[in-house]
Amino acid sequence: MSLADIDYNKIREIFDRVTEYHEIPVPIGGRCESHYYYRVEDLSEDDLKVCASYVLYRLEKNIALDDINLLLKLGGGVTLFGEILYALWCEHVGSDDLKLEIYSEYLFENGKLGFLRGANSVLVTDVITTARSTLEAHSKATMKGIKIVAWVSLVDRTFGPGPVPVISAFTGAPVNLVTRIG
Repeated sequence: MSLADIDYNKIREIFDRVTEYHEIPVPIGGRCESHYYYRVEDLSEDDLKVCASYVLYRLEKNIALDDINLLLKLGGGVTLFGEILYALWCEHVGSDDLKLEIYSEYLFENGKLGFLRGANSVLVTDVITTARSTLEAHSKATMKGIKIVAWVSLVDRTFGPGPVPVISAFTGAPVNLVTRIG
């Protein structure tokens, strides 16, 4: 399957299978709710390959893939989207220079900061809901000298521009922010 062979109709079919609709909004994380919930954990490996191929195809239209040397996968995900994207990327570009690292506070310890500093990186996550955790990781990585050039995800629910291009397989339904009073 070539990257250009993936079309949005196939992506739509995949996400129709894992989308739940609720009459009463359901909590998402600790600060949001929505009528729609995406069970990305139910995506098969084949589904994830199709999504990763689609994201890689779209990403290639926005950035020079050869210039990227680091994928930073945010914690908290429930799929192998980042790992599959990494494998497809390496195969497509034909390079062994790309590294995949799991983002955490400990990533910058144990001597790793040396090879991370100056890296051109893409942040990878399963779902971007409000972009709070993605923005936080983006800011911390930038302060450590890592250049973030794009964010990629299976589902983007933000409906807003980020500080860099946001490339996702699927644009999800909006969420309502919930504020606790008292």
